Amino acid sequence: MPKSGCWRGKGDPTPYIPGIPEKVPAATSIDELFVEMICCTRCDLAPSRTQVVVGTGPAPARLMLVGEAPGAQEDAAGRPFVGRAGRLLDRLFEANGLDRGEAYITNIVACRPPGNRTPRVREIRAHSPWLEEQLRLVRPEVIVTLGRTALTYFLPEARVTEIRGTPQTIEKSGRSLTLLPLFHPAAALRRPELVPVLEEDFAKIPDLLARPRSGR
Repeated sequence: MPKSGCWRGKGDPTPYIPGIPEKVPAATSIDELFVEMICCTRCDLAPSRTQVVVGTGPAPARLMLVGEAPGAQEDAAGRPFVGRAGRLLDRLFEANGLDRGEAYITNIVACRPPGNRTPRVREIRAHSPWLEEQLRLVRPEVIVTLGRTALTYFLPEARVTEIRGTPQTIEKSGRSLTLLPLFHPAAALRRPELVPVLEEDFAKIPDLLARPRSGR
């Protein structure tokens, strides 16, 4: 049920109060988490947003995709990857026999940066507890990072140009997970020569998911 009495985005008549919540609460479900998340004003991205762009997909889910930040169309729709990059993502899912509806998709930050700039360190830090709660609730076995910002959240010293398409093993909340770094679909749209690279790397996901299920 939508939360009332909080400011959600541009045009909302409710008074804007910066810095809430001071502490991100633990949630018992992804929907419960989103009820709190749509009211977030923890960083400087909040004042210019139309709305918080929450994740989509089931929780739990074996596959989780993490992008950088919402763009203009995502900010308007309130869902990640609904623009041109999202349509390319749809094509990649279909080409590999995967159902996008069975994957959980989110971003490193949930509010659109002005001019689609890269999120700043303090903005990522402010959003981090929301992302960590999503990771806890979704309990993915395979995390696909889309672009440099998402990759360095999990592997701070890594370069996507050097390890893209190469599965990595990471530890999260005492669990061993597979991380697959990919170029961001938006980067491939800007540089068409990256499209076949992205297609080749995305095609590795089914084999990663075909591995025996780990304990959940």
